[in-house]
Amino acid sequence: MKDRALSTIGLWVIVGLVIWVGNFFSFAEKASFGLLALIIGAAQYEFYSLAQRIPGVRRPSLSGVVAGFALLFGLFFLAAEEARANYLMTGAALLISLHLISLLRNPGEVPVLLRRFPTLYGFAYLPFMLSSLIAIARMKDGNLLEAHSVGLYYVVWVFVATKFTDVGGLLFGVPFGKHKIAPTISPAKSWEGCAGGLACSALAAGLYAWLLRDACGITFMVPWKAAVLALPLAVLSIPSDLVESVFKRLAGAKDSGATIPGIGGALDLIDSMVLTSPAALILLSYFLDWAKRG
Repeated sequence: MKDRALSTIGLWVIVGLVIWVGNFFSFAEKASFGLLALIIGAAQYEFYSLAQRIPGVRRPSLSGVVAGFALLFGLFFLAAEEARANYLMTGAALLISLHLISLLRNPGEVPVLLRRFPTLYGFAYLPFMLSSLIAIARMKDGNLLEAHSVGLYYVVWVFVATKFTDVGGLLFGVPFGKHKIAPTISPAKSWEGCAGGLACSALAAGLYAWLLRDACGITFMVPWKAAVLALPLAVLSIPSDLVESVFKRLAGAKDSGATIPGIGGALDLIDSMVLTSPAALILLSYFLDWAKRG
């Protein structure tokens, strides 16, 4: 618990420093993208390592990691200036999300697609789903002086809404958790922890928007609306986290790696972002004007 808390604080400090230093030298957007691409690439590599340990799964090729980097770099450097959710990517993300959630019904069964096409499966599971964060990072707002980096505030909001669900789950689940949500997949998760996670997510997201407005003069979202829009992301982060637990259970592994003390590997760090990232892009694409109005 102590290691996890210290690692979490350290990671948020790193994120803050990357954005602050990048803003100071006018390359915050590129610095944040580079950090995000490295984390996703590391997570995809760890997923392939897990897949190799699952009986009946073919050996994945690291060409999938290369393809993942190519996708992320292409979207960041070559896509339209103001990226929004489009019907093709939204439809594909929805199908993948439904498939991943369906894994929770039979957690001991290896998906056919994973057995036959592990390289493509890992590509769809991580870089494709998380590419929504790149689109969010490229969102613009003419009301801000530094329009080139405004999308970073939205990306951080997505991380806050998602990851503080985990924080709340620990704070409320450890002392009060009695009713288990998925005992065969993740015995530590409880309904009490989930309720605490939702509350913590909304509170942290609203506080983040309030701090930006009052401390930095940046009204990227009205605080109470930032809290409301955080709730669907908090809800989706729970099955997203459980899906990775299914893969670890199939592979007989406790964590995806040992890079981050108390947390595990890069995949353990961003597993809850897989389902929330496409949902956040949809929310921000269609409700952003409403969220910014007081």
